[in-house]
Amino acid sequence: MPAPLFTLVRLLTKVAIAGLTCLAALTAQNGSGAGASGDPAAGKVLFEGKGGCQSCHSLDDKGGSFGPVLSEIGILRSPESLRLALTDPDAEIYEEYLTIVAVTNRGERVEGIKLNEDDISIQLREADGTPRSFLKENLKELHREERSLMPSYAAKLSAHELDDLVAYLRTLKGEPPQSGAAAPRSRMIAPVSENLTWLNRPERDKDERPETLLDFLQIPAGSTVADLGAGSGYFTWRLARRVGPQGKVLAVDIQQEMLDLIAQDLKKRSLTNVELLLGSERDPKLPAGALDVVLIANAYHEFSEPEAILAAVRRSLKPNGRMVVLEYRKERSYTPMPSLHKMTMQEMRSEIEPAGFQLERALDFLPDQHGLIFTKRP
Repeated sequence: MPAPLFTLVRLLTKVAIAGLTCLAALTAQNGSGAGASGDPAAGKVLFEGKGGCQSCHSLDDKGGSFGPVLSEIGILRSPESLRLALTDPDAEIYEEYLTIVAVTNRGERVEGIKLNEDDISIQLREADGTPRSFLKENLKELHREERSLMPSYAAKLSAHELDDLVAYLRTLKGEPPQSGAAAPRSRMIAPVSENLTWLNRPERDKDERPETLLDFLQIPAGSTVADLGAGSGYFTWRLARRVGPQGKVLAVDIQQEMLDLIAQDLKKRSLTNVELLLGSERDPKLPAGALDVVLIANAYHEFSEPEAILAAVRRSLKPNGRMVVLEYRKERSYTPMPSLHKMTMQEMRSEIEPAGFQLERALDFLPDQHGLIFTKRP
């Protein structure tokens, strides 16, 4: 494509968070519905040929390097959000992915995506992949524009072609774990976290974007959810407000001290729809077939008996229930925590999917974490 499919990976659309009602209206304007079936084989031909996508994006280490790698786009985006990214790339863009415009003192205008910036310099990458570096003192203009470098394909591809391209992109789900027994943990088990300073740090909201996450999950009022490995209750009270007085939150931890802290916090917030459960390393004490969502936030890596806990979670979920697992990315060395407290996506999938779960979505709007949404495999 003449410019990258940049927002396919990094675009978090308001429509995706709000639901599918607005999406249906948007896609109706473009002819075929976003969820319409397409031909993945035909879409692959478009991706490699007419679309020219590989000039900017890579798959299996082949292709361009300007845009994001699309190897896992099929679990990062729904069909609706993929189609919206193709037809309306400017729908919603994170600040860090806005188009940067730099004009030099000699009048040269450069557009690109920011790579790095400090007080005295900025580094950009242009749409053709060329890196550029400027001292700010040599620029007479530097600003960000709320638009993507990717053009709209609403008029460049037919509705049928869009269906095919979306169908192909949905097949790109990375390397699934091998079938069979869950992979044994080859690493040491991290100690259970007791660091309240870290758990309650002021910058945690910026690091983890809890409200954005819960907006995306769209947990209905009246739901029954579990905060498994609740710690000091960072997510517990937020979940309690989301499910409302008619809903219920089960806050589970193996440390009574943490549950006591949660109880104090809930009292201050006047929340009475939370039940505190003291679990064990093998049994989280969850009721069978009762839960709509089980959230495991930055705690799964501490489970010393993951197979037993996953089996208990699977029993606790309703038929359409979801398990959401958050872990800091081991792939990013600069995240402020030891490697023992981080996991790769492949480590997570290799343990969880063989335990009777299937990966539905991987969230790409969390700055430093993997966010994986699983459902029970039939």
